[in-house]
Amino acid sequence: MEQIEGAGNRPKLIRRIIIFLIFLFLLGLGRAIARGKYRDLGLALYVIPVVRYYYIEPVSFPRLIASYIRSGNIREMLASLGDPYTRYLDKDEYKQLLTQTEGRYEGVGFYTYFKDNQITIMRPIKNTPAEAAGLRAGDRILAINGESTEGMALEVAVAKIKGPPGTKVALTIERGEGERRQVETVELTRALIVIPSVEWRVEEDPVAGKIGLVNILQFSEKTPEDFRKALDSLAGENVSGMLLDLRYNPGGLLTAAVETASCFTGEKPVVHVTQRGKPVKTYSGSSGKKWELPLVVMVNEWSASGAEILAGALKDYEIGTLVGRTTFGKGVVQDVISMVNGGAVTLTVAGYLTAGGHSIHGKGITPNVTLEIDEDLEKLVEEGDPEALAEVDEKTEEKAREVLREEILQTRRAERTAEWHRERPAA
Repeated sequence: MEQIEGAGNRPKLIRRIIIFLIFLFLLGLGRAIARGKYRDLGLALYVIPVVRYYYIEPVSFPRLIASYIRSGNIREMLASLGDPYTRYLDKDEYKQLLTQTEGRYEGVGFYTYFKDNQITIMRPIKNTPAEAAGLRAGDRILAINGESTEGMALEVAVAKIKGPPGTKVALTIERGEGERRQVETVELTRALIVIPSVEWRVEEDPVAGKIGLVNILQFSEKTPEDFRKALDSLAGENVSGMLLDLRYNPGGLLTAAVETASCFTGEKPVVHVTQRGKPVKTYSGSSGKKWELPLVVMVNEWSASGAEILAGALKDYEIGTLVGRTTFGKGVVQDVISMVNGGAVTLTVAGYLTAGGHSIHGKGITPNVTLEIDEDLEKLVEEGDPEALAEVDEKTEEKAREVLREEILQTRRAERTAEWHRERPAA
């Protein structure tokens, strides 16, 4: 058989080509690193398998690797998933995330979230520089100290806004739409922000008598303890019912929401967590004294995450009547994975169903009593008009009080009927 010329040298040629390609790869990698790419390659080799096996949806190794090669960093690779809740935090950002669950931090005092791919103020915290400067729910943050927030991760923006008390930060704020659109730059002086977990008071209602008003502002480590203190205080005042405010509550720790819910549900299931490739995990509260008086819960489109877990349990078990507007609709759970460099990755690892098995992600929870407003007022609310927001809040509270009064009166009538039958037993 005739031998093809050069066939015996083919293995050597192939080895030389492979060596040359490796050289080109290393040369390209070196140039890319010099330009600031692939500096976190070591972390990427750890993060990519974690995302592959634990992310809520299936994602292939080739897709993750290709995304990392294109972007050259973990932050952009994670952003390619299109999930605003999955992101990389550097050491300082992770530290600041941890302080949020402790109830205090250094900054200006407002909650943020993504709306239409813009970093948006959910609401300012009372008695903070943000409130004093007139920042409002719905304000969009266009720039921080002159740096555009377009494409900026939420944690990165928060890290840039926070800082030592006494220092200043300039925020470029956009509010309104169309002809009503306004853009202004506001300079704020940072302070130590103490976030209250639960606020409560007792009021004398002309119809229902004493009622308790409780506002859960977020779900932090202290929330279950603070909420039980509120319940003890209301019991000591002999209130006839409770008005629970979950409006503008951005959520927080899942375990804190479950423990708080147990003050109403006892040991019943509160939330069901669904994770890819694993059985559904049900979280139930602890035993103890439960609230048994009439309960009305106020919610709105900024009631999210942990607030929806609690609201969902109260609605599903018919423990409380929800009044207001459809909630935010965040039905996914994140795990915070620490990195060896002191940073972390927040990874969406699961979804959740309410106590009654309802999925709310992207849909929210519809209240038992939905607040009806006209189209003009609705448009102003969507634009973040402060007067419109205040009007809707006032209407929500009026309707909630009306519902609570009726439930308290019904309870009293039922108690009188039961007492009458006890005093006059049937023969």
